Amino acid sequence: MPETFYERLSALDATFLDVESKSAPMHVGAALIFDAKPLTLEHGGLDIERLTRYTRAAVDSIPRYRQRVEWIPGYGHPVWVDDDRFNMNFHLRHTRLPLPGDERSLKRLVGRLFSQHLDRSRPLWEFWVVEGVENDRFALIIKVHHCMVDGIAGVELLQALLTISPDAPEREPQEWKPRPAPSRTQLLVGETNHRIDGLRKLSHFLPRVRQNFQGLSSLLRSGMKPAPRTIFTEQDISPYRRFDWVRFALDDVKGIKNSLGGTINDAVVATVTGAVRRFLLRRGSDVDSMEGFRTALPVNIRKAGGSTVGNQVALLLADLPVSEPDPLERLRKVIHVTNELKKESNQTGGAELIEEVADLTTKRIVSELYLVAMKLRTYNLIITNVPGPPFPLFLLSSPMKAIYPMVPLMQNQNLGIALFSYAGGLHFGLNADWESFPDVHEFVEDLEASFAEYTELAAAHSAGLPGSDDATAHA
Repeated sequence: MPETFYERLSALDATFLDVESKSAPMHVGAALIFDAKPLTLEHGGLDIERLTRYTRAAVDSIPRYRQRVEWIPGYGHPVWVDDDRFNMNFHLRHTRLPLPGDERSLKRLVGRLFSQHLDRSRPLWEFWVVEGVENDRFALIIKVHHCMVDGIAGVELLQALLTISPDAPEREPQEWKPRPAPSRTQLLVGETNHRIDGLRKLSHFLPRVRQNFQGLSSLLRSGMKPAPRTIFTEQDISPYRRFDWVRFALDDVKGIKNSLGGTINDAVVATVTGAVRRFLLRRGSDVDSMEGFRTALPVNIRKAGGSTVGNQVALLLADLPVSEPDPLERLRKVIHVTNELKKESNQTGGAELIEEVADLTTKRIVSELYLVAMKLRTYNLIITNVPGPPFPLFLLSSPMKAIYPMVPLMQNQNLGIALFSYAGGLHFGLNADWESFPDVHEFVEDLEASFAEYTELAAAHSAGLPGSDDATAHA
């Protein structure tokens, strides 16, 4: 008789199932745009059969995408088991934009697809192939539940799907047989033994509690402190989403960093801070006296050579200087804030400690913290930045032209910003609530204006023009 298989979700992975609600689906995603010509059949239309076969082969290298969630009786902790009803045609879906297939129509479709929950009785992902995108392109819309991946783990999916050469050998799908799931009794006994063993191991965490006490205290203080009430968090969100995007040249971002100081991420955060200020001013907010506009900045906490599946991130909370009218001083303040987070607070160490203890005992330690933080509205905005490859990638022989990532919204947060660097571009994906943030397109314009302001300052500084300021001296 074949051996049964199951794998526990980590406490953090399980938390993304716990915090999901009817109006706040917890999947991450991306809109990938490709040249359609290499995959177009003679009679027109994409070769969907070939794409389906290729995707089946890609899934062979990432077993999680053939597994569904099961629940341990009595404890309510989720586990992964092989899905004995796995059907690729359920997960890989196909649609077409109405003419003329312009970018606005594509963004509307992406927002609608991101509004829809994944089916929890099946593996928690969907791919949508979208034909009819203008300029002879097609899109691949990816949705994967956050309990499966974070930004770095999502890159593993891209590595399975995409290649660095249009002439890479085409993989063939392998025969797959699901392993039997354990009985309810086996799950119950296994979880009981896991928790007993976890309690025995808790004494080993005492030295780490002392070592990370400052970071743990800082994390809890920040996580339990309400952010200022703004239009970004003024009401609970609807179930419907708008999606928008913008792309900046990565060389221009590096030019800001090199001329004005800080890191690429500092340049991004300062650009977003400037956009928030412009947006709030236009909405009539008193930004000049606003303090503590708080942003969540996810940080990868994976160890070198560690697992690439699931979530291994910590949320750092940073107060952005939206009250600062001078862009150079705003950047300096952003650099100071991010340096303080990285060097002094050690919040990541505190987050790791909480997650490891929860993995040994109960996921409620993490999920309750998230739920309390949501009720308190501890941050106004999330900005997540994932580094991608600097070279072009291909789906079969079709080059990927752009990729716009999506970060999900919590119950009382109406805008999330995700970034992905790829092939010389920094791609912003903006996920917004349909009802409480209808002017996301205006926020995109604010991003463009804020970025232009910094690129002009960087160019002036590099040229040594009169009146340009040496920001690096203050960084």
